[in-house]
Amino acid sequence: MKQVPLSAKIRTARGSSVARRMRAEGVVPAEIYGHKAENQSIEFSEKEFVKIISSAKGENIFFALNVEGSKNSGSVLAVVKEIQYDKISNSVLHADFHQVNMKEKIRIKIPIRVLNGDTCEGVKEGGVLQLSMRTVEVQCLPTEVPEAIQVDAAHLGIGSAVHVSDLKLPEGVKAVQNAGSVVVSVAQQMAEEVKAAAPTAEGAAAAAAVPGAAAEPEVLTAKKKEEGAADAKAAEKKPAEKK
Repeated sequence: MKQVPLSAKIRTARGSSVARRMRAEGVVPAEIYGHKAENQSIEFSEKEFVKIISSAKGENIFFALNVEGSKNSGSVLAVVKEIQYDKISNSVLHADFHQVNMKEKIRIKIPIRVLNGDTCEGVKEGGVLQLSMRTVEVQCLPTEVPEAIQVDAAHLGIGSAVHVSDLKLPEGVKAVQNAGSVVVSVAQQMAEEVKAAAPTAEGAAAAAAVPGAAAEPEVLTAKKKEEGAADAKAAEKKPAEKK
């Protein structure tokens, strides 16, 4: 479990105009929802926060929030529950933290990592490997939070799928999402359909705004065209040499 310190201050001023001024100065307004404690309004450096989030590479981070001006002594251990971004500048508008107790279980989203996609049996047969869930929500102690849930796609054939109930979870970790939800699957598609199903930059950004959500399955791997097909197509377009 990765714990990263983040310096913050108690936020006393409120209102939209105050929030806009703070953001213009590179400060993020945030809330800490207490564990059997009073909620706290805080503020911290956007630059420092973004640096930490970016370095995480999808892993969950436990923040040790050192809150200046807080009534509570010591740092507050918390996880990020939600981050709001500006749609145009992608700057951080607001963040919500949930304070955790090391001895009590929490619900948290864990990233899905697909292994052996390039050697998937269904892909070799002409199918397309699709990821329907980027994360899965689990319940466990903070000390038992895994970095990721791995899914081996090597033996998946066309029409096969891995559901939440099929996931191999570490001891002490329990999935709390619908057991029948599809995580990874292999579908039979034509080359034209594969191209149409490939996620656009806009679609990927929209899905990323809601952790774990995938409006449409994300195409991970499709069977490569037969060797020489691309060269033949290029040769058709090549103008005939003048004699």
